[in-house]
Amino acid sequence: MIFEPKKRINKYEFNKILNSITDISNEEQAYLNQVFDKDLSSGLTEFELKEKINKLQSNKGDILDQWELEKVKKKILEQFGK
Repeated sequence: MIFEPKKRINKYEFNKILNSITDISNEEQAYLNQVFDKDLSSGLTEFELKEKINKLQSNKGDILDQWELEKVKKKILEQFGK
């Protein structure tokens, strides 16, 4: 059996994806970069992305609402072929 290595999203790809989402502001993009900064240093896997977004969605004080976070998650998952 041949196993493919897990795809990871790096900081450059992450920013490119965020810039393509017109429904989030520059402030929200900066916030997401701050939240994901540590994870992006070694690349972000699909599992890590889903886990981190789910944590953000349960945070009632977050500056992004559920809809915006779902849009971000969906857009990034497209990079994983989902």
